[in-house]
Amino acid sequence: MKRTALLITAALMVSPVFAAEDLCALNLQKIEDTKATNPILGDPLKEQVADLESKAKKSQAAGDLEGCSSSAQQALTLLEKSTEGGGEGDN
Repeated sequence: MKRTALLITAALMVSPVFAAEDLCALNLQKIEDTKATNPILGDPLKEQVADLESKAKKSQAAGDLEGCSSSAQQALTLLEKSTEGGGEGDN
């Protein structure tokens, strides 16, 4: 019984790390998908998204999953604004 409780506790402690990793990877994939479906992005927006995507990938490689998710989410927000007609120069 103690082993089962220990295994369950260990699994629960590790799950937030996997969730952050999944969110990071999911957001990076969403960026790729959005860029593929909306290839006509203006230069300022394209550069901002590329910078944020690069920052997210560097954070992911360094193990900073919060930084990865944050940068990727910012890039997604910019992409969503552009597809909704929010304008390329808006920040």
